[in-house]
Formats: sequence, structure tokens, C-alpha cells
Amino acid sequence: MIDETPVIAEGFDEPLQEGMIFALEPKKGIENIGMVGIENTFIVTAEGGECITGDNPGLIPVY
Repeated sequence: MIDETPVIAEGFDEPLQEGMIFALEPKKGIENIGMVGIENTFIVTAEGGECITGDNPGLIPVY
């Protein structure tokens, strides 16, 4: 499975609930090179989303 719940995209209506943890993983295909993407993980709190990835996720090349 490519996407796990909750899916945050048009056409999906599952509400986010306090205590849920989810990753935002935008991807982009680059012709003749492959895919590039980033990932940040969040926990849903009573005040909103809190990023738990860290303060400086940086970029990590994967070959």
C-alpha cells in the first residue's frame, strides 16, 4: 500500500483526531532521474499539529 490512513488529500474525509500521528510525504518525479521527496511527521494535539521530525530535518541524498 502506498498511502496509509489518514490520507490527507482531496476526496478523503477521515477527520484527524487528537493523538493521531501522520507523515506528510510530498513527492515529485524528475524525468530521467527518478523521484525526490521529503517527509515530516506530525502528532495531532488539542492545539493543532506538532512537527516531531525535528527542528532541522535537512536533506539526505539517497542513491
